[in-house]
Parts: sequence; structure tokens; C-alpha cells
Amino acid sequence: MTDPAASIVIPVLRQSDAWLERSVRSGLDQTAPSEVVVVTAPATPPRTRAVLARLAAEVGPRLVVLEAPPGFARALNRGFRAARATRLGLLLSDDWLEPGAVEACLGRDADIVTTWKRSYAADGVTELPRLRRQPTRARLSALPTLEAKADYLTHFFLFRRARLLEIGGVDESLGDSPGIDDYDLIWVLLERGATVEIVERFCYNRRDHHGERLTIRPTAEMLATLGRILDKHGVSGAARDELLRAKARWFGRPAHEVAADCDRRDSP
Repeated sequence: MTDPAASIVIPVLRQSDAWLERSVRSGLDQTAPSEVVVVTAPATPPRTRAVLARLAAEVGPRLVVLEAPPGFARALNRGFRAARATRLGLLLSDDWLEPGAVEACLGRDADIVTTWKRSYAADGVTELPRLRRQPTRARLSALPTLEAKADYLTHFFLFRRARLLEIGGVDESLGDSPGIDDYDLIWVLLERGATVEIVERFCYNRRDHHGERLTIRPTAEMLATLGRILDKHGVSGAARDELLRAKARWFGRPAHEVAADCDRRDSP
């Protein structure tokens, strides 16, 4: 097999068979030749391993299945180190990519390439328009702080692998809650002068659901991780309190429920 244009890392602990297969196939079926690196954990159940073994037998070396010690951050870093391509994408196992996602991002010369994102209900068919994310270069440039810029950018991310390895990948000391991959990691890269390009097109599809997902872990656990992120970047006082308050409302529940509550509060 020739070297892939991109490596897509998918960490998985446990997942619905159908959701996992859709996620993996979306990485394999890219219009630009891509490998998929799936990183399991010791607690990954046999049925999940069976799905991966079946897919690996079907597609051959384009699908790499590895195992890492317990923890989301460790799984990501194991995948980052094992990836063969110079460009590296991140995909969660209940989400999926549009077929042209990698190709669209490869056309941009930057350390971080990001795209637009749609969200769907658990059925993977019903879109949740309220949760669309459509970042633009103009808006990104206008944001006053690196924290705001890191918070603004969203999946899909295609990174220059060398920059990820240069900073040591995801910070494993922070915990396993949301934000270590799509907030702190981006923030650190921006602090190191990483360049950013935005593909203004929907490339990433997120499945919003009540099942097992990092975003609906216990709120106290997620707040502790967020606190460590803010401490790491020197955010303190009223600014720290405001960020904790603003982000905490999204913790512990599917995003569409939180968005609905926000809409009700804002309505006259």
C-alpha cells in the first residue's frame, strides 16, 4: 500500500455496531486515499472487536486496529504516533465524515484545517439545525483571544502531524472529559503559532444522543477537567468563573436538549 494522504484516528471504548461501522467506513471511503487508525481499550467488548476484525479482513492494511491503556487521551496519542500520513484527522466513533472531507482539507496549507459541522439525532438521519457549526475566517480573525479562537473552531480537524507530535499530542494530565481534544489541544497549538485554515463546507457529522459519550459524563468530572485546562493556560478570577459557568450548561446532557432550554429562556 502506498502512503495514505491522511490518517484518521478513531478512539473507541464501546460503541453500537452500526454506528461504529458507519464511522470507520466514512474514513475508509474518502475521495482522497486515507488510512483509518482505530484505537481500542482493554475494556472494549468482544462484539466491538468483532466488527473491527471483520472490517479489517475486508479492507486490508488501510484499517489499523491498535490498543492503548485506558483513557481517551492515551487512545488519541497512541493513534497519533502510529499514523503513517503527514496529515492527521480526528473522528469520534459515533460520528461520520462526508466522502470529500479529507480531500477538501488537503487543499489547504495550514497546521490546523477545520470545517463546518452538522449534528443529527440518534437515528443519524434527522438533522438538528440549531446545532450547526459554520466557522468563518472573518469571524475567527475578529475574536480577541486565543481561548475564544480555540473554542470557536470545531470538527472536522485535519492537523499537520508533525505539529501534534511536536507538542506531545493531547495532554494526558488533564483527564478524559470533553475539551482535551477540540479545545485545549487547539489552544496549545495556537499558542505555539499554528496556522489555521477553514473549509467553509459541511464535512463532519455529529450524532447527538443519550448513550455513552464523553459529553454526558458526570458534570463534576467535566468541570474538573475544564478547570485544569483554564489553570494550565493562566485563566483566573472572573474570567475563569465566567468560562466555567458558560460551558457547564452544556455538560451532562445531549446538546440538543441544552439548546432547546436556551431557546426557551431567550424567547419572549
